[in-house]
Amino acid sequence: GTINSLVSQVEERKTAVLEQIDFVSKVLACFIAVTAVITWNVAFFRIDADPLDALSIALVCAVAMIPEGLEAIVTMTYSWSVSNMAKQNAIIRKLPAVETLGSVTVICSDKTGTLTKNEMSLVAFVTSNAHYKNGTDSKNRTPNNFVRDDTYLAERANHGGKVKSSMMGGRAVVGRSVDASLQSVPVSCGASPSQSYIRNALAGGVLCSKCTLGKNGGREGEIGNPTEISILRASYFAGIQIESMKDRSPIIAEVPFSSEYKFMATIHEPNQENDGDEYDGGKYVAHVKGAPDRMVNLCKYQARAGVLGEENKEAMDVVYWTEKIAILSSHGLRVLALCRGSVERNEVKRGAALKPGFVNGRNEPWLTMVGLCAIMDPPRPECVDAIGVAHKAGVRVAMITGDHKDTALAIGSQLGLVNEKYSSAITGPELDAMGEDELVHEVQLYNIFARASPQNKIQI
Repeated sequence: GTINSLVSQVEERKTAVLEQIDFVSKVLACFIAVTAVITWNVAFFRIDADPLDALSIALVCAVAMIPEGLEAIVTMTYSWSVSNMAKQNAIIRKLPAVETLGSVTVICSDKTGTLTKNEMSLVAFVTSNAHYKNGTDSKNRTPNNFVRDDTYLAERANHGGKVKSSMMGGRAVVGRSVDASLQSVPVSCGASPSQSYIRNALAGGVLCSKCTLGKNGGREGEIGNPTEISILRASYFAGIQIESMKDRSPIIAEVPFSSEYKFMATIHEPNQENDGDEYDGGKYVAHVKGAPDRMVNLCKYQARAGVLGEENKEAMDVVYWTEKIAILSSHGLRVLALCRGSVERNEVKRGAALKPGFVNGRNEPWLTMVGLCAIMDPPRPECVDAIGVAHKAGVRVAMITGDHKDTALAIGSQLGLVNEKYSSAITGPELDAMGEDELVHEVQLYNIFARASPQNKIQI
């Protein structure tokens, strides 16, 4: 809606042909007016015609000179072009767009659902000590779909582009070794966690959502954001009863998702199956999910090994999580952070639409990081071919997305958008900090634009 509103305010530009037709029309109008005046003078002074008769002669000559067939000729030409384009599987809604296509030098495209399939699958879940690989091809509803494999997605992918090291507070982020005492918590490598563990770990992704899963966990009949549905689907095939889980913990209040602050939050009554014994009767539980680079700064604690409970809270390791985000993103995965926290009951009214400040407007971090969901959205094979054709035609293709910088760069590499000339990416906040002249210069240097807001998309 925000993008649509911004687009509607953009001044429309006429195509080159329409501008030329306007120019020719003005020239003809001037020529016809001058000719009509000359005709009247000749009729009145040379052949002694009555003034009204001279005017009639002048008007007849003027009307005769108007090219009435010009509009029909232009329309027929456009229609013929549209017909030719249709034979090439290109549907044209506005006739002048045919001419515009022939003048294109840059194509700016969204990523999700346009350059990618928009078929999201949760492939991994990362906690403070482990990586859990999810078998996305399994049709069996069992927690065995999740298997601990700490080597899975453990290192950065190298796409040949310049992926800068993630930074936090000006320091280069370096991975740290996991506590040896946690090597087998809650399970050792090669084993599958219990269903209750998966339920607790993914509770934030299931409850902090208004999506509806498709029939039998498939895509038929699904309603909502594909990213959120991927978490529901992974939970469903782990044997979790999604609807029962939601019914037992209805949403009391929420902070709706926005691309501006990139998170969503919901407030619930604590439920022992979902939340363990951590929350007493005097508080609500807040589930928050969103862009991990935003969530990291809001977390004071992390759940040790992804296990809930007050005794399992430990100080937030910002360095560790920032590195994990960068690693997962480098594989072209969309990453969501699942967090939770407790709020006093008098802070929330039932049914309230809370402001983002409820989550990110507090004086200090207050959430607990549970884990990261790594979600795959593979590129469309036909887009790779189409981008290749565009490049051969001399057309530059740029990708604008709200995803993490490393994710965008990885997907861009797979699509063929990253090369020696356009080897890096730039983010929306970086563009926001620029002046108009600098912005005009910088957008010519990148094909990958990440963390872009609706305003950024219009600017680019």
